[in-house]
Amino acid sequence: MTDIQQSGSVRWAWDAEGLVTIVLDDPGRTANMLNRRHHDGLAACLDDLTGQLDRLRGVVLTSAKRSFIAGPEFEPAEITPQEAAETYDLLVPLRDQARRLETLGRPVAAALNGSALGGGFELALACHHRVGPRDETVLWSLAETGMGIMPGGGGVVRTTRLTGIAATVLDIVGPGAAFHPTQALAAGLVDELADDVVAAARAWVLAQPPGSFAQRWERPGYGIPGGTEEPPGLAEKVRRRSAGSPVRALAAVLDVAVRSAPAPLDEAFEIETASFRTLLSAPEFPALSYLFYALRTVAGTATPAEPGAGTAAVREFPQSVANPLAAVFFAPDAPVVEITGDAPEATVAEVRAKGGIPVVIRAGTTSFVQTLLDAGPDPRDMAVAARGALDAGLVIDPAGADVASVIAGGYPPWTGGVLHHLAAG
Repeated sequence: MTDIQQSGSVRWAWDAEGLVTIVLDDPGRTANMLNRRHHDGLAACLDDLTGQLDRLRGVVLTSAKRSFIAGPEFEPAEITPQEAAETYDLLVPLRDQARRLETLGRPVAAALNGSALGGGFELALACHHRVGPRDETVLWSLAETGMGIMPGGGGVVRTTRLTGIAATVLDIVGPGAAFHPTQALAAGLVDELADDVVAAARAWVLAQPPGSFAQRWERPGYGIPGGTEEPPGLAEKVRRRSAGSPVRALAAVLDVAVRSAPAPLDEAFEIETASFRTLLSAPEFPALSYLFYALRTVAGTATPAEPGAGTAAVREFPQSVANPLAAVFFAPDAPVVEITGDAPEATVAEVRAKGGIPVVIRAGTTSFVQTLLDAGPDPRDMAVAARGALDAGLVIDPAGADVASVIAGGYPPWTGGVLHHLAAG
């Protein structure tokens, strides 16, 4: 390839056929994130492409990292609604940038070499064709509802046009479901799987007729699967699924899918973004954001160590409730494993290698999860029992304790976990 340029976290190269390969590659980072470097780099790239549109045959978008895009770059521990709104200041610019890519007038294929969450997969949906790897460890998810919010950069609008209102609300965006490649292909979220995603994406682009190109749902005659009317009984299904929870994200997804389906696209995107911003002020958002990053922390806390070192003891507990955020990081049947005793770091490595969810108890021998299970199912009784265990000398990794309390103990996820809830109360 020739004519290689880089700006921010985006590198792009023109080849002799007029095909441009855009590579997301944030310098010095192990993963690409949606941040200012991404935005500014892609803006410079799009400026170059539109300035040479007569030469442009098509675009392949991919990543130099093991993942495609990991999501927005922020780490909320205790984030207020005002701070959240400031954090998402890039939301509309990134949304409009994805629209700019989508409407270049040339075929754009996403070569999804790895996982993509939230806004990262929203960008992939703005491409006209998506190629995923034959690697079932990869997953893609619009997981925002697990944080009490929803996609705000076009994810609901495009998924609705791609799969229909009911599938968007009940199967994809509403539950924040995580899809591995074969599942995503069956759901229509990706168009093909390949061993070499870049080569397959390139082949697709070059197979399209030269000249003007539009997104499938902007072509004459396209119809949204199931139509643009709200399916009968859908609102009642949403009501039942939301019963007992103060989180209103699922209801918001229903509202946006129904209102945006018949609307012109520019209006549809505004409907989605406005609803997203409203959810940012929901009182559950900070705690659910904390839980998301607690899950990510637990998933990434393993330190390489020699198996069998130390004399740590373990207790295993099954996941008691299906949690969409947990499904992003762990298998549905992954047990929660409490670790006590000497050299817990070595045992953490072993637990994670076997697919378990490690929770380290630093002092005391009481089982934290069993204490909650014995006190449950009333969350108030569980909180009292957790406080009693701490007062009796139990010292446990806070992130692990909160994760375990939700997915093994059944504590309400919108609290952020039992220790987080106790600290906030």
